This record gives sequence, structure tokens and C-alpha cells, in this order.
Amino acid sequence: MDEKEFIERKLFSDTSRYQDIMNRPYQHSRAHLPMTQEDRAMPFLPFAALTGFNGLIQKRALNYQHKQYLSAAQQAQLRQQLQVGRTLTFDYFDGKSGYYSEITGTIKKIVPNRGRLGLTSGDSLVIANIRAVRVVT
Repeated sequence: MDEKEFIERKLFSDTSRYQDIMNRPYQHSRAHLPMTQEDRAMPFLPFAALTGFNGLIQKRALNYQHKQYLSAAQQAQLRQQLQVGRTLTFDYFDGKSGYYSEITGTIKKIVPNRGRLGLTSGDSLVIANIRAVRVVT
């Protein structure tokens, strides 16, 4: 017994159940056309195998977005809520990262001519970048 036969017997130890079909010619399907070479290659594209990759990109794009501007009525309502000593949660646009973030803090000072407010934590927010405010109880 040569090496090839030995490997074949080792891999296919019991083929006796398939002896009746072993030497038959391959029958092509009449219902389905053969797959093209391009279609066969599709599963091996770099990102096709990564499940959820498109969903991850879309989720990331929702966070990374352009700054949304408030209407005049929304700005007036926001300015009424901004009072020194009040603890609030701010939903604001961070211009450096391009994301909307949240921060909770107590307002230390409001500088209207610069359009900024300072928090007791030392953070400073641009009032025009604030999208929403929630009162912390």
C-alpha cells in the first residue's frame, strides 16, 4: 500500500455505504445555473465575513453628527433653566470629538457676553452647543 492509499483510507475509513455512487458521473442541476466565479468569491471579501459591521458603522454615524441648532423658543427655554447654583445634566455637542456627550454638574458662573457657562468641576460649556438640559434631583 503506497502513501496515497494510506492517507485516503485514513481519511475515508468506511466508504462501503457509498460504493453504489462512487463511480457515477456528476449530475449538474437543471433547476439552477452554475454559480459564476465572481459570486463564488463574494463570501471571501474582506468585510463580508464580519457580521454586524454595517450596523456598527451606522450606529457610530448616529453619534458622530453635525451640530444641531435650537430654535429661538428652545433657546429661550434653555436660558431660563440655566441658573447659578443649579445642578443639571447637559446634553451638549463636543466640537473636538464631534460627538454629543452628557455631563452632570452644578453651574458656577454664566458669562453671557462670551456665551459660556462654568461648572464647579472646572468644565466650561459653550451655551450654543447645549442641546438639552435635565434637572438633577
